[in-house]
Parts: sequence; C-alpha cells; structure tokens
Amino acid sequence: MKYDLLIKVQTHADLTSWTVGEKILSPLFEDGRLVPERAATFGEVSASHGFDVDGIMECRAHWASQAVMRANGTSDVFPEDFHWRRRKVAKSQGYVSFAETNARGKKIPARVLLQSQYRKEIDWAGLFVNWCDIATPFAAILHPLTAQDSPRKNNKDVGNYSYDEDVYQQAWSRFLGGEFYCEFRAGELNSLVSGLTNLGWGSFFGGDFSTEVDEAKIVAAGFPVRKIGDGYLVQVTENISDVLDDFALFSKRRAELKSLFRDGLFMIKDEPTAS
Repeated sequence: MKYDLLIKVQTHADLTSWTVGEKILSPLFEDGRLVPERAATFGEVSASHGFDVDGIMECRAHWASQAVMRANGTSDVFPEDFHWRRRKVAKSQGYVSFAETNARGKKIPARVLLQSQYRKEIDWAGLFVNWCDIATPFAAILHPLTAQDSPRKNNKDVGNYSYDEDVYQQAWSRFLGGEFYCEFRAGELNSLVSGLTNLGWGSFFGGDFSTEVDEAKIVAAGFPVRKIGDGYLVQVTENISDVLDDFALFSKRRAELKSLFRDGLFMIKDEPTAS
C-alpha cells in the first residue's frame, strides 16, 4: 500500500490513559476519511490479527492493554502498542507506542505515527496541531512525501561509505520514515549519532529543542510559527500542498528557513533542488 503523507510525534509524556487515547483517536473518527476500520495490539493489523472497529469506544478496552514478558525467572509488565488501519480512501495506517524505560535504564519515548494517502481536502495541519497539543512532544513532523525529496545518488556499496556518507544516508532514511529526532550507530567504530534529521513542511520543536527556535527572527523572514504549549510549530510555507505542487519552491524556502537555525542542528544540510 502506497502512502505519501506522514505524521510522527515523539514524546516522553504518558499516553496510557484512555482520556489521552480518546483525544488522540477522536480526530480520526471525526473526519470520515480517516476513520480506522480495523485495529490491533501487540503487532500490526492484518486479516488474521486484530478486530474490526465500528466506533471509537470499541478501542477503549484495547488502549495500552497490559502484556507480560517473562524471562530468566522475572516478569516485565508493559503496555502494548495500539495499531490501526483503513483500506478505504484515504488509505492509512498508524500506531501509538508508549513511553518506557528499558532494562538498561534508558528512556524510550512514546510515538504517534500516521501514514496516509495525501488528500488536499483533509486538514492535516489541524490534526498535527491537535496531536502536538495533546502529546506535548519534544519533536514531531508533518510532511507529504515526494520522490523529489531524496538524498543525492550514491553508487557506492554501503560497506564503502565514509563516516559522513553513512550518517547522511541514515539521516535521510530516518527522515523519510518520519523521524524528526533520531539516533543510530554509524561508521566503522559504530559510534552513536543523535540529533534532528531535516525540516518537514511542519516541524515541532518541543522540550530542549524549543530553545533552538528564534520566533521573532523566523516570523520576520516570512515563515509561519505557532506556539503550542512550551514548543513551536514551524512551517516552511503556508500551504502544505506546496510540497507536491511546487517542490522547487518548497525546497528553496526550506533552505532559507534552515539557514535561520544554528549551524549543525540538522544532519541533512543540502536540498535536492536548491540552487
């Protein structure tokens, strides 16, 4: 199934209560073109896994349902991811994973993801603002996908990448998968790399990243900025359709917007069509 729009929200907030879950799912049910048709926990939705959804309240019993993992004589209780899928227009799928602390004591953020067919008549920005308001993310992105928005061609074998080439390619892979903030291992020394990948049409800077936004400077340059909670939603253009209708313009504006942030903030520094 082909998807050409994504939303991804990353947050350390607790999303496990149904009060929060209902707020996250409600916009999907309120827009008839995004209503989930089938949902599942502990794995993606399939014909054999999951349950049919006739209304939002059917999701309540399954939201953040508890699972138990037993290993080496110990038990670990954790909330199961919640997945949904829609096969009618607009075809879409999504999931919510919940924040946790792993065995090494590292905090794993919660995520809200939506992949969908792009439809001009759907208020994607409104949905994104809604989710950012609910989830108080430290990083989130809204971006239509187009083949033009891709890394420079590299005919090298992956094993022959330099460290910088490895970071560049992996950053693009994470960005196109919806990661505004990411971390990964790169290079022969398997060193840890973390940071922001690239600006999407809409990018949310929350938590520590909110200090990276000079609101007055960005607004003065003609870019839309919206304060949501303690963070900022920064847009490249006024209209999300610009990404698909005039990518050259979008790319030029993204390069201009990126120049208003400090050097080194983004892993992806170039633009596919920016001159």
